[in-house]
Amino acid sequence: MVEIQAIVLDLDGTLLDSNKSISPRNYSAVKRCFDSGVPIIVATARPPRAAEQFVKAIPFVDYMVFYNGALVTCKSKQTQQHISIPAEVSQQINEFIRLNEPQQVITYEVNDLWYTCTPVPDTVSAQFGARSSEPKPQVVDDDFIRTISPTKILALGYSAWRDISQKFGDQVNVIATDGGVLVQIMHKSASKENAVKSVLNDIGIDSEHVMVFGDDFNDLGLFHMCGFPVAMGNGITELKDCAKYVTESNDHDGVAVALEKFVL
Repeated sequence: MVEIQAIVLDLDGTLLDSNKSISPRNYSAVKRCFDSGVPIIVATARPPRAAEQFVKAIPFVDYMVFYNGALVTCKSKQTQQHISIPAEVSQQINEFIRLNEPQQVITYEVNDLWYTCTPVPDTVSAQFGARSSEPKPQVVDDDFIRTISPTKILALGYSAWRDISQKFGDQVNVIATDGGVLVQIMHKSASKENAVKSVLNDIGIDSEHVMVFGDDFNDLGLFHMCGFPVAMGNGITELKDCAKYVTESNDHDGVAVALEKFVL
């Protein structure tokens, strides 16, 4: 087995259980790895505001990857790398979606600010990953949307997402997660694997010595890049097929089970 020199953790469906909590066993295992000198990197689709409570729960994490790689922050250096979709490309995607599905709910993340052109009900907001206690997207007009360069575009239940990938694939990354319900669109160069690669270069660790945990399609690139990919028991088949190990589900301390077995 390769020596594990860094660990990359997804949040939802991985480190977090179905109640969006970090179990004591998971926390203990991750902290023990950190205390033994193994850096912990968190790579999530969430924006900073929606990950804040979990970041506070694991304060020893220095590098955070948000928005599937469109934003990378380093707490100790107080730096960030941000990649956004050009306004003209965003507008073309917006018009394409409206043409195909006029009633589609679209929201726009702009470096931790959240916008939409139509009010989003609480039930729909939850499907975008927002908790009931979190603010819903700010409603703005089309003229404002035309001016922004989004960090991420989100479309809920958009059935023709592969058409976006085919038409705009040279300019954006298109990923459908949560059972294909949530379509996430980022700049072409924004991905978890590119962001983590940048972090690894910064801390001087080769990807073959990295253990990565994940459960959904946005983790697939990381699984191909890192030397020891671990798929959650609740994860998609595509991850399990290329994993070195399939651990327990996120509701059964799957992260801790693998760390205790292979690292601790």
